[in-house]
Amino acid sequence: MPVYAPSFLNALSQMALLILLPLYILELGHGAAFAAAVIGMRGIGVLLFDVPAGVLVARFGDKPVLVGGLASILTGTVLLAATTHPWLLMLAALLLGLGFSAWTLGRQSYVADTCATHEIGRAIAVMAGLQRAGMFVGPVAGGVLAGYAGYPVTFLVGAAIALAAGILVLIFAENVTPTAGQDAGFGGTAAVLRSHGRIFATAGVAAFSLQLMRATREVLVPLFGASVGLSVTQIGLIYSLSSAVDMSLFYPVGIWVDRHGRKWNAVSSTLSFAIALALLPWVAGYYSLLAVALLLGIANGLGTGIVMIMGADISRETEHRGQFLGVWRLIGDAGMSVAPLATGALVNIASLAAASLSVAAVGFVGAVMMMTLVPETLRRE
Repeated sequence: MPVYAPSFLNALSQMALLILLPLYILELGHGAAFAAAVIGMRGIGVLLFDVPAGVLVARFGDKPVLVGGLASILTGTVLLAATTHPWLLMLAALLLGLGFSAWTLGRQSYVADTCATHEIGRAIAVMAGLQRAGMFVGPVAGGVLAGYAGYPVTFLVGAAIALAAGILVLIFAENVTPTAGQDAGFGGTAAVLRSHGRIFATAGVAAFSLQLMRATREVLVPLFGASVGLSVTQIGLIYSLSSAVDMSLFYPVGIWVDRHGRKWNAVSSTLSFAIALALLPWVAGYYSLLAVALLLGIANGLGTGIVMIMGADISRETEHRGQFLGVWRLIGDAGMSVAPLATGALVNIASLAAASLSVAAVGFVGAVMMMTLVPETLRRE
């Protein structure tokens, strides 16, 4: 109740918001550039608050950060419903990003604090699976509600969902005592950077490459579909089938990583992503794109929660768990945020094929690093 139910609810509303917000801004009469800037402001909020969220977890514990993150999401969503002013829309998107950062980091730290080593993989995999389910349902539900009741009412429903998630956390989450001691600030972050520099330079880079490919596929699959003349309906069906394969793997993956370790899944997921992205330029029609998209779904399913799981594993070995997770999340979120910008730049400079092959090359490097330089993070009790 303190993690799974709020994770599903939050994914439901957040994914709906990401789809509806640019459409709402266009309906208000603003241009596509401003809509992109507002969505980008949410991403900036996530990146800006990853490290501070880790510091707050170290100082105050997981529960206050979880509640504070949901309160920020609630405030941002209410602001979206109440205003049409451009600067206030930007502020609302920033609050959504800050809140999402605090929520995701606090949730990961809470699982690391309250779960035994032999169940962390399943706990995070189920959490990631429920988040995928929320992301699958959210856009459809949000679109239907916005069509019938309008955008402001839909945003208020999102605020009510954030409130319900916050109440669940307040009632059911345990109060975990912070363990950072005298270094419960940015001094602890500096200590983490010094003591775990090799981890960030190896496992962190591999995690960055995996997150980069995850975000890139969301951009490239529709673009390659359009380039070979497929309709929106066909592309949507391909993406839905890929998502179905992805979601079907979350619990088997959780069991596997708890029994056999994390590294095999991390390597296989990264390598599968790289192979699929390298195959995208050879797509010629519906069935070839479907085959590549299904491979991308398998790749994402094999890597269900793996970045969070490995981060939780490593954080249990340091006295500065919150600060470590803050830096770890910043690396992964940077990969997610860089992907659309890098893909757009490569498409403008060269071509779709060049963008896909370039990101695939980064993925192959990440897979080799994960295979050769990163140790198994599962420590048997």
